[in-house]
Amino acid sequence: MKILIAGWLALALATTVSATTPDRLSPGDHVADVDGLRFHYRVAGHGPLLVVQAPGWGIGTDYLANGLAPLRAHFTVLTYDPRGTGDSTPVRANEHLGNLDLANDLERLRKYWGLSRMNLLGHSNGSAIAIVYAETHPAQVDKLVLVGSQLLGYTGDSGPAYDAEKARRKASPDFAWLLAHIGDKAPSDDQGFTTYFRERVGFYVYDPGKDAPTIVRQLTNTMSRSMNRAFDESPAADKAPPLSDLGKITAKTLVVEGRQDPVCPLAESEFLRDGIHGARLVAIDRSGHFPWVEQPGAFFAPVESFLSE
Repeated sequence: MKILIAGWLALALATTVSATTPDRLSPGDHVADVDGLRFHYRVAGHGPLLVVQAPGWGIGTDYLANGLAPLRAHFTVLTYDPRGTGDSTPVRANEHLGNLDLANDLERLRKYWGLSRMNLLGHSNGSAIAIVYAETHPAQVDKLVLVGSQLLGYTGDSGPAYDAEKARRKASPDFAWLLAHIGDKAPSDDQGFTTYFRERVGFYVYDPGKDAPTIVRQLTNTMSRSMNRAFDESPAADKAPPLSDLGKITAKTLVVEGRQDPVCPLAESEFLRDGIHGARLVAIDRSGHFPWVEQPGAFFAPVESFLSE
């Protein structure tokens, strides 16, 4: 019986991490060279592994590595620089990339890390990439956490919560400058692009005076304007994955959304909840697009509980 139990435990461990690649998941900074591409990634924390998918449009991953640091107390958190950002392979002149390209990069890395299955968390467009990945590689995702998710191909109504928040912002002097300048043309260089975003990050939160400075502090990397130009973040609905593909996702799924998110409305997260079998939705009040900063207690408790199940 002891032999049988030992064999079962060995098999269970093998289904998560290959015994041949433990150093690739050791704490610290790493570089993976895969299929002619270079990816920088960082591993920190203790406990079950959680892979974090950053957006692809050039913001990088530092804001997530820093902002989600409390998760390291219970989980081993792996963040990586998507292609075109940080210390990963830069984009080439005239190169065009989409969400599927970055989902394919994640599959390259999963194989490199020796994982048969993984827990995956995405934010914003990073959630859109995670969704595409979970649709095309359902057997490789155990648990899926989608935060402030962009839903590719969604053309439905934005919903009453979005409309109410839009009206609140229009009437609030706290948003006057942000509403007037959020559509300004972005500078063409990386440092100018980074400064441009930092000046406008208050647009994305419920209370810019309270929370924008924290997000600026967490955004420690220089953003990539070249990746921003190369990345097709929001394909037309007829070029996006069919919304019916949500039904292909088999991972246990938690959707976390700020009720007052101005860019990824609550209605999109409700659609995700209804389209992914068994998905749960946590809607956080008085929160915009960065709920771990805006309402940390309401964010971390359900996420940690879900990942610990």
